[in-house]
Amino acid sequence: MQPEQENFEEELSFEDIIKIFKKRFWWFFLTVVITAVITLIYIFTATPIYEASATIKVEPSSTSSPIGDLFGMQAGGSSEISTEVELIKSRRNLQKVIEELDLVEYYKNKADDPEAAKEIDTNKIIKSLSEIISVSPVKDTNIVRITVKNEDPELAKNIANTLAEIYNELLKSLSKNEYTVRVEFIQTQIPQIKEDLDNAEKALREFKENNNVFLLNEEAKTLLDFLLTYDKQLNTYNIQIEESRARIDILNELLQKVDEEIITSETITINPIVSQLKNKIIDYKVELAGLIETRSPDDPRIIELRERLNEAEQQLKNQIETIVSSKVKTINPEYKDIYTSLIEEQTKVQVLTSTISSIKKLRNEYQTQINTLPALEQQLMELQRNLKVKEELYILMLNKLEEAKIAEAGVIGTADIIDKAYIPENPVEPNKTLTAAIGGVLGIFLGILVVFIIEFMDKTIKDEEEIKRIIKKPVLGRIPRFEQDPEMKHPELIVKNNPVSPSAESYKLLSTNIDFVSAEKPKIITVSSPGPGEGKSLTAANLALSYATNGLKTLLLDADMRRPRLEKIFKIPRQNFGVLNHIMRDVPYERLIQTPFEEFPDFHIFPVGPIPPNPTAILTSKKFQQLIEDMKKDYDKIIIDLPPVLVAGDASIVTKYTDGMILLIRAETTVKPSLKIAYENLVTSGAQVLGTVVNDITEKSNSYYYYYYYTQDGTKKKKSKK
Repeated sequence: MQPEQENFEEELSFEDIIKIFKKRFWWFFLTVVITAVITLIYIFTATPIYEASATIKVEPSSTSSPIGDLFGMQAGGSSEISTEVELIKSRRNLQKVIEELDLVEYYKNKADDPEAAKEIDTNKIIKSLSEIISVSPVKDTNIVRITVKNEDPELAKNIANTLAEIYNELLKSLSKNEYTVRVEFIQTQIPQIKEDLDNAEKALREFKENNNVFLLNEEAKTLLDFLLTYDKQLNTYNIQIEESRARIDILNELLQKVDEEIITSETITINPIVSQLKNKIIDYKVELAGLIETRSPDDPRIIELRERLNEAEQQLKNQIETIVSSKVKTINPEYKDIYTSLIEEQTKVQVLTSTISSIKKLRNEYQTQINTLPALEQQLMELQRNLKVKEELYILMLNKLEEAKIAEAGVIGTADIIDKAYIPENPVEPNKTLTAAIGGVLGIFLGILVVFIIEFMDKTIKDEEEIKRIIKKPVLGRIPRFEQDPEMKHPELIVKNNPVSPSAESYKLLSTNIDFVSAEKPKIITVSSPGPGEGKSLTAANLALSYATNGLKTLLLDADMRRPRLEKIFKIPRQNFGVLNHIMRDVPYERLIQTPFEEFPDFHIFPVGPIPPNPTAILTSKKFQQLIEDMKKDYDKIIIDLPPVLVAGDASIVTKYTDGMILLIRAETTVKPSLKIAYENLVTSGAQVLGTVVNDITEKSNSYYYYYYYTQDGTKKKKSKK
């Protein structure tokens, strides 16, 4: 017969949870108190942290430069860390803050340990500043808030204000830098161009005077017009290249300031694919220029060349973008616009370079025709062309200078400090109210967690529900804990000492329940438990006395041949006669039985006697089986005390000769795995388990145990332990 499979994973009901908390209340209370104490200690001992904040307003530039695009991106605000955060907390700015506030010396003077003071340097302070400084854009505005937390309120204020001022100056310098560079470049070029213009005028005048040649023929004039047209285009494209290169320098400088990867023009120029695409563009433009002079704009070949030219320029841009992406491992989304502008400018430089090469190629064809003219006309034409080119270049540079100056003047300050930081009066950390609330909630949570952890780790049987989950047998008795009076001769025999006590009544109720557990009243009953120390001998003794007090002839047989205890309970002197004498020496069992109490003449005890070397051999012998059959004829009830089930196999063996066993379980002592294994062993061996008895019940282990007791005047009252 296989043991029944029980389900141990039943869900806890609300009532179960309440019972758990009642039982483990002090663990919960202690955890909450400890958490509260730790929280209070932290609140009163933690170093107060002060917070100072400065706010600045970033104004986007009115120009369409990449720098203006950058500020435009800032003004939009973002829930992520935006560009201004990176700029403000860049290493360059933090180094300036350290220098202006002399923070290295400040922290060295503050250090308690001289050795620790020696290790303080700029790098460590920068790392510290990065941790205490936070920068956040205000949503849907172009306002940036710089917040500094420090235990020194004045230092927090100074760092916030200094960083705001440094950031303000940085934005102004970045926004003006592009136009400043253009102005400076043009201003350095104009004096040289003016000098070249004067020299060209002087050279032309001297040539005319010396050679008495003042006019060109019609062919030379025509050739000169073509050359001047190409030279004008070359000058325009050269200036555009210089402007693009200036923008590239600005973009690279900006990327370098925020510790991003820079891409040089040389890296792009030496790329073979870029060179190949530039040559294609030159060829397409040269061919296109030749066809435009002889064919209409709608000519299929012209349309085809224009499409190929656009396709080649787009391929060039894609290749440059690939080069930039390969050099930069991960492009920060905040700087994507800068890299996009950089790609555009690099592409523009390469296209302009190709355009200039194609113009020079066309110009060389006319230069060949000029070489066929008379020498004096060639010289006059060259001098006139040179003068005209210098004049147009000089005028162009003057116009560019004015445009750049106007643009520079139009760039106003890109940031304004709205509110400066002030010395905070009250610390922001620790927030006593919030910390106390968090500590309280955490204490409750940890208390609940501790209760459930202890409950989970506690494998002892705590109530009847746990027993029923393991053993599908009825609970026949519930024995409450009782105080033993040491002054009495037999303090453990509560049925004899105080027959109307709740505990004695519980034993009597147990005897009644055993009689009604089956259709035929059990006559021979064994008593055992899963392990030692669970009160089986005490229960067997009081149960036997309960039957005897009801007028039944009862025998209490001690079959625990390993650690017998009934003799001690009944204060019977240890003698060398008992069950073993009957089995081994054929002494009639009637001569070995004792009557411990004169007031209970029908209550007999059959002690173990000598301890045998092999108890199992005795209990499995035919003589022991015959002994039980013989005693069954002479007694109304036979209660057999057996060793624990898990200690030896004696209980499983003897129970098979009887009407059944009651399995004793001690509340909060018997462990669930032991009970499960013991029950499985009994079922496997074929032993009949009549039911269980819960011993040593207290208010803690059973909140709903009711019992009756009698007052001194004999009135019956009901009392409940809850």
